[in-house]
Amino acid sequence: MNDLKQCAFRIDPVLWVQKVVGEDPTGWQRRFLRAPRGTSLLALTARQIGKTTAACWAMAHTAIYRPGSLSVVACPAQRQSAEAIRRVRDSVLKAGATLIVENVYGLELENGARVLALPGTDDSVRGLTVDGWIVADEAARLSDDLIAALRPMRARKPEARFAMLSTAWTRTDPFWRAWDGEDEKCMRLQATAGMEGVELDPDFLESERLALGEEAYKREYLGIPVGAGTSPFAWELYEQATRHRAPMAPAGPDFAPAPAVEARPAANPFQQLKHEGAIA
Repeated sequence: MNDLKQCAFRIDPVLWVQKVVGEDPTGWQRRFLRAPRGTSLLALTARQIGKTTAACWAMAHTAIYRPGSLSVVACPAQRQSAEAIRRVRDSVLKAGATLIVENVYGLELENGARVLALPGTDDSVRGLTVDGWIVADEAARLSDDLIAALRPMRARKPEARFAMLSTAWTRTDPFWRAWDGEDEKCMRLQATAGMEGVELDPDFLESERLALGEEAYKREYLGIPVGAGTSPFAWELYEQATRHRAPMAPAGPDFAPAPAVEARPAANPFQQLKHEGAIA
């Protein structure tokens, strides 16, 4: 391969995926791959829309064209992270790269670049310095502690890209709080059913809607989290707040006023003395 092609592939990851990996990224995947260094990305997608695939292409491209770099991917379960490593491996091998370390949870190329699969907890991931990609896949299902452990990995390497990718889950999970937040520096990408360029078969989507029910369907394919558009104050909370409970013991002075005492006329002591002759 001549130097001109290598230069073009280094500059444009989309061209590299098309010509070397042999895949054609969709519109949102192209924007993802072409994100400038140092970018924070949020990608809200439907199921089976290629979010993990896009992240693996990006990490593979960085590993090949940035010698000595480190990229990491974290998923709710490490077996999911391991599957991402397999996809990175497929891409770098198609590019003709040589692997000197290859196992279930990590790769190292001959140029010193590494891609690691992280566990789904924060216990053993702190302390890494990442200059490639930090990918939080299915980020809505990751814990706040794990997200907090991933973010500082680029503190010394501001050129690293930080990407949170997920389908919708709830309005309080770490991904949705970031998606619904006010950080204008984040690049937000959405690829859900019904959007232009999102190729999901209408008949399949209808069967999924009938099988899953409206709420689960909206979450999995439309990017609408559980409870969106409804009040957080459910009927159960209202009933608990208004239900009258009889006390288990009779009300005492701490719970109610003391019972009224019947008024009785007081005896006249002078009347008693008169009867005894002490008063004339």
